[in-house]
Amino acid sequence: MEKTAEKNHAEQNAIRWMETITEQMAALEMDWERYEELKNMDPADMSEEEKTELSELKETAGEFENQDDVRERIEESPLSLEVRSGWYSPGSDNSAEEFNILLSTGGPALRIIGDLDEYMQPERCRLEYQDWGTPWTEHFDVDRDTLQKWCAVFYFGEED
Repeated sequence: MEKTAEKNHAEQNAIRWMETITEQMAALEMDWERYEELKNMDPADMSEEEKTELSELKETAGEFENQDDVRERIEESPLSLEVRSGWYSPGSDNSAEEFNILLSTGGPALRIIGDLDEYMQPERCRLEYQDWGTPWTEHFDVDRDTLQKWCAVFYFGEED
């Protein structure tokens, strides 16, 4: 029974992080120019549609002031970012093929792992959690497109 509680604790961490990633990506991808335009309008001159749009954009922006603020928060989120190459013959290309973004350690630990394509962009991203004494377990209830876009904010190196 105790192992289940630990697993649930680790899984809850994964769920909360996925919510954060989703919110950050929505803020990163929103129309910040339109948001600034609406914020600078006199409320007396705004239509009901514009007021609704401003309210929705304000909710999406959340605590962020601008797109750079969102990107900075994303870039500061991981504890570490690592890449590694696979098997290769001596003398051949040994560029990175996989990545690991560590988000939290200990109990619970959380990471995003995935492959890098030929342009060093992430693909096949997976969110995995672990608690003390448990193996890494994939958290399947994720929006893979959002997770991949979030990972694409990071620099993984360039192909020579």
